[in-house]
Amino acid sequence: MYADIFLRGAIFPTVPGADALAIRCGRIQAVGKALELQGLIGPDTEVLDLEGKAVLPGFIDAHTHFVRVGLERTFYVDLSGTKSLEEAMDRLREAARDRAGEWVMARGWDESKWPQKRPLKRADLDRVVPRQPCCAVRVDGHLVVCNTLALDRCPYPEGRLVDRDAGHLREDAAWAFLDAVPLDRTALVEAIAAASRRAAELGVTAVAEMSGKPEYIRAYQQALKEGKLRTRVFLYLPLELADHAVELGLEHGFGGELLRIVGVKAFADGSIGARTAALSSPYRDANDTGTLLLEAEDLAGIWRRLSHMGLQLAVHAIGDRAIGEVLRAARLAGISEHGRHRIEHLELPTEKQLEEMASLGLVASMQPNFVVNWSGPGGLYHERLGPERDSAIDPHSLVLKYGIPLAFGSDGMPMDPLYGFLGAVAPPHEVQRIPPEEAIRAYTAGAAYALFAERELGELAPGKRADLVILSDNPLKAPLQRLRVEMTILGGALIFRR
Repeated sequence: MYADIFLRGAIFPTVPGADALAIRCGRIQAVGKALELQGLIGPDTEVLDLEGKAVLPGFIDAHTHFVRVGLERTFYVDLSGTKSLEEAMDRLREAARDRAGEWVMARGWDESKWPQKRPLKRADLDRVVPRQPCCAVRVDGHLVVCNTLALDRCPYPEGRLVDRDAGHLREDAAWAFLDAVPLDRTALVEAIAAASRRAAELGVTAVAEMSGKPEYIRAYQQALKEGKLRTRVFLYLPLELADHAVELGLEHGFGGELLRIVGVKAFADGSIGARTAALSSPYRDANDTGTLLLEAEDLAGIWRRLSHMGLQLAVHAIGDRAIGEVLRAARLAGISEHGRHRIEHLELPTEKQLEEMASLGLVASMQPNFVVNWSGPGGLYHERLGPERDSAIDPHSLVLKYGIPLAFGSDGMPMDPLYGFLGAVAPPHEVQRIPPEEAIRAYTAGAAYALFAERELGELAPGKRADLVILSDNPLKAPLQRLRVEMTILGGALIFRR
């Protein structure tokens, strides 16, 4: 049978010796030497001469917030990249003029990049947006600052999660507040379409969506019907839907080729940026050890129910205290490696904790772009945690040393594997550094394993889905800053070409 598409003259970093690949009916038909595969070229075969470009399995973002990535391009005021508090306030002031009478919602600010090194506060927002409700979400999503008009709509009482003087909402208070701000389905569908276009530009063919709220699921289904979803989406439901998932008898893999449910997401702690990651010793710049959001006994009960129903649990745990609590819950629940349960972020584990993770068969879902963003001298981690903990954070090499399955994602900060690649291959600290072939694996086969999708995705092998990314050069040899995505193929269809 002739191929539909035939790629030749390429480099295949994950298939040594190959220089050609054939695609038929959306799947890889063969991969190997062009001379040996020449017979697969028929009169209607589309032949692409790649002239030394590199072909990899499509990148899989094992942890992102896909709808949010789209909303940042279609709805939110973008505060990422602002170089000062004043620049962020100028953007909000301009947005308020453009959106007179409407909510002004912004995302992406990061005070660690500003000379002032202080977060936005209610008074700042009141000054530039005095007549409309306004809120701005920190880059990590764990801290929201509101102006007075927006804060009046927050039902949470003053306390650890709410500081009304500063206008700050953290963790559950922040997320409940954002959920209460209405977004119609049309806006969500357009956000999904925008995120899908962006994913294709970045060579991302599949994502784990860690915000599988009901309104998002409805929007995903609508985007699928309208042909606007061109990315494989693996959904993780929020913890509050866990009991409903169990009642419905859902198991991982429920869904279709482009949209399926995998498991449930839970939070054991917060973030380093918001000082809510649960640590065993205080932050360097505050007499606080963060916030533990789930006790081991409660998490173990949830884990047992989900495991019994064949649903995977993905637990957000950044600080060593939170990671310890998750491991204790895993022991209490009696989990096994067959569930492929995951710890998300896993930024400050001890070696003893990594050894225990390996024995429990837990997957490490990590984000090397965090290293690029915040690790190293002068970075947020150095300032918040001190040099010793900064030099030990995000220990990708130790994860591999202990044989823990490793999957890379982005958390949408930003959703760009080539950006994150720098944090794994050329990081500031040795413990973060892994060989480029291992980084590629974590963005492809490792991520597929974490999603129970390794039979179809993550490798260039006959029978696998033809999800491919074509890079400008060989990522094992070329300077990382020179790498560019040239083409992206999803199920044999070209969805992006530079």
